[in-house]
Amino acid sequence: MTRLLLTITLTLLLGNSVLLAQELYTARGFWQETKKETYRKIADRKLKGDSLTTSELAYLEDYEKYLASYYERLSDEEKRKYQQQKTQWDFELAAPSTNTKDFELRTRDRLINGVYGAYYGISIVVGTEASGPAAVGIIPLTAGLWQLGPVINKKKYQGINANTIRAGNSGRLLGLVNGAFLGLALAGDSDNSGNTALLFSTAGSIALGEIGFQTQKRKNFSEGHIEMMRHYGFLGPFTAGMIIASSETSDNHAIGAGLLGGGVVGLVIGHNVAKKYDYSQGDVDAISALSIVSAGFGFALVAESLNANDNPGVFLLPAATTIVGSMLGQKSVKGIHLTKSQGNMISFATGGAALVGLGLMVVLEAESGLLAIGVPSLFALIAHQAMFTSYKKENLAQLKLGQSANKRLQLSMNVAPENYFTNKRAGEKIVQTGQLSNPIVKLRLKF
Repeated sequence: MTRLLLTITLTLLLGNSVLLAQELYTARGFWQETKKETYRKIADRKLKGDSLTTSELAYLEDYEKYLASYYERLSDEEKRKYQQQKTQWDFELAAPSTNTKDFELRTRDRLINGVYGAYYGISIVVGTEASGPAAVGIIPLTAGLWQLGPVINKKKYQGINANTIRAGNSGRLLGLVNGAFLGLALAGDSDNSGNTALLFSTAGSIALGEIGFQTQKRKNFSEGHIEMMRHYGFLGPFTAGMIIASSETSDNHAIGAGLLGGGVVGLVIGHNVAKKYDYSQGDVDAISALSIVSAGFGFALVAESLNANDNPGVFLLPAATTIVGSMLGQKSVKGIHLTKSQGNMISFATGGAALVGLGLMVVLEAESGLLAIGVPSLFALIAHQAMFTSYKKENLAQLKLGQSANKRLQLSMNVAPENYFTNKRAGEKIVQTGQLSNPIVKLRLKF
């Protein structure tokens, strides 16, 4: 038991250290440096052929040296990421930004706070086996306290945005699940294992929710980063669960520890995947939908295999197909940058098509597990790919249109008659070099 606790503790510490580790020189950071307002204004004036003061020229030279030094410090992977993402980031920069200072908690945010508070109260009542009026009063008490959170701790909610709330809620949900796994690992096969899991789920939800909230407030990760960690936060335990099912173990200590390990590893992988590419929330929605469809194909094979034999090893198939689906989804969305609405539409279409397929199988009274699960999964895959292909063409067309607009022929002319007198005074140097050091007319042709 001591060894198990030590292993879990080390795993959590390792996962936390990886999650908090950040590269100093990143592709996104370099891009942000190239968009500094002062630098862009002076650089644009230079491109237009405007005259610059000596101090402006010196600033431009120094800053470009700094940018060159920054770029040299980027890893090869970050350099590739910059080249791949630059156009997309430029496109995002042109979009209107939202004002985070005036963000207000929405009705659904307050409702979610109340729901989590009520769950915490229920878990405390059930976990401690409380009874009487106290048991009844604890539930609305905790629900009310979590509703009053923004009022009690106003400073915590200053300077937040929708992503901060999303990160906190994702942390709550993942903490609830992983906390239950930890409780199961500790309680094992004891009589109060269920109560322990409930209490630990509450503790984990509160702790990881606060970590997610505060980390997002400091780091300001993108929506896609949050969603990718959420995606892998569930994919990890699912994969671990399938592996455990194939092993036929009945030891609750091992089951809880395995699921908890899957959750921690999933969060670490999700964080690292999101660092390598700037996924949008729509991208991750499409990836998650494809992963679920892939899991359906895996379970269809399991259902068919279990009819033929009782080999538990077939439970590895859903784990494998889900991972493959996730990886294919990650590869396919790169460079597309699906919007939230596009990702939602893909998810809705996928789910709706699956229900249609399921309904047909019920009407036809399909007895084969392969057909009962496989056909809805096939319908879902067709709908998913149809919607994704449509949005892919639409987004790529817009991207090409934006690039062609930026590549239009530009001609600029700058006349500086004062340079005539400057050059006249420097006549000897002009004779020696054969060139005017200060041209009277500057023509710039830009493609």
